[in-house]
Amino acid sequence: MPSAAPRTRPPTAPALRSATFRTLLLSELISLIGDRLVVVALVALVYEQTRSAFAVGILMLLKAVPAVALGSLAGALVDRWNRKWVMVGSNLAQGMLALLIPLTHSLAVLFVAYLAMSIVNQLFIPARAATIPDLVPPAALMSANSLFGAAFVGAIAIGPAVGGWVGESYGLDAAFYLDSLTFLVPAVAVALLRLPSRRSAPSGPQSLSGEARAGWSYIRGHRHLLIALASTIGAFLIIAVMGVLGVVVAKDTLGLGTSGFGGMMSAMGVGMLVAVILVGRSRGGSDRGRLGLIGLLLAGGSLTILPLVTIVPPAMLLSAVMGVGILTVQVSTQTTLQHVPADLRGRVMGVNQTATGLAQLLATALTTLLAGAVGPSAVLISTGLLVTLGAATLVVLVRPRPEGRFS
Repeated sequence: MPSAAPRTRPPTAPALRSATFRTLLLSELISLIGDRLVVVALVALVYEQTRSAFAVGILMLLKAVPAVALGSLAGALVDRWNRKWVMVGSNLAQGMLALLIPLTHSLAVLFVAYLAMSIVNQLFIPARAATIPDLVPPAALMSANSLFGAAFVGAIAIGPAVGGWVGESYGLDAAFYLDSLTFLVPAVAVALLRLPSRRSAPSGPQSLSGEARAGWSYIRGHRHLLIALASTIGAFLIIAVMGVLGVVVAKDTLGLGTSGFGGMMSAMGVGMLVAVILVGRSRGGSDRGRLGLIGLLLAGGSLTILPLVTIVPPAMLLSAVMGVGILTVQVSTQTTLQHVPADLRGRVMGVNQTATGLAQLLATALTTLLAGAVGPSAVLISTGLLVTLGAATLVVLVRPRPEGRFS
């Protein structure tokens, strides 16, 4: 009697078998929930004190500007320092800064504290991304990033709801105290982990800015990394445009209220969860780069069609497909960027922060300006076409090679 074929272990299993990885994943989920929670509390407090949408807009800029100004430098610092203690210190600092807000109720302190939290977070992001490849086998890296994508989606679903409920039930001060805990608890958890100690010593008298430029130079010398970076920039263009004009589609095109816009965002979140399941089953390899471009095609194509649809169910479906595409891009491209020498990971991730932050900032500004001049639909369609045509060109012209690289 022939023996039964051996069962193939799902690619997520090696990652989840690691207690260290599970702890890091859970701490990331808690931190992300806190990040979303504090945004709700901050916006409510700023508007309560100023009754000014402009002041709220300034607050949102404080989140975006540090990524543009400091992303590459932060990546260089992460490669110099012990990444474990960078994550611990970042969470501790953000937790303490969150405590300043309810202790003073000063608008100036609020803005300065949130700016400082955003700056510190620029260190945490590349440190965490650069640590993941040390905790899982290469074949499970795509799945590991998918799980972190699931944490991101879960935080979007949970954080704002928790922030709103706590703020209404116990006051905004309680929301800030809870947010502080969502940083302090993960800091303690990560401090107790045994993580690989990886750091790169500065080569010769090279300055910090010179080390940061080394990340750009490495990416420029590897076409598959350039394509990954271009893909994630395209995804962030779509995120920025939808952030500004999604509510216009919901209200003016579909005739829905603010809850309709929330429904569109929820549909996008459902699509992201679908992508987590589908992409998480992939081992990456030679399909990794092309997978990101396919995700970009889905997201760009959906954005192109969305302003032309006047019926709610198809619009919600397009939002879901957009979510599938965006998260597919983010997971596949991050996995590609992580496949660099260990002593360069922080700098490469820092470059990614700078590039995507700049794309999001410029897209938000241009969308705001152009929407009044040419109309929201024209901006949405043109952005979708630009992204779709760019992705299609790369799919056609670029031939895949082993390990997700392109020629």
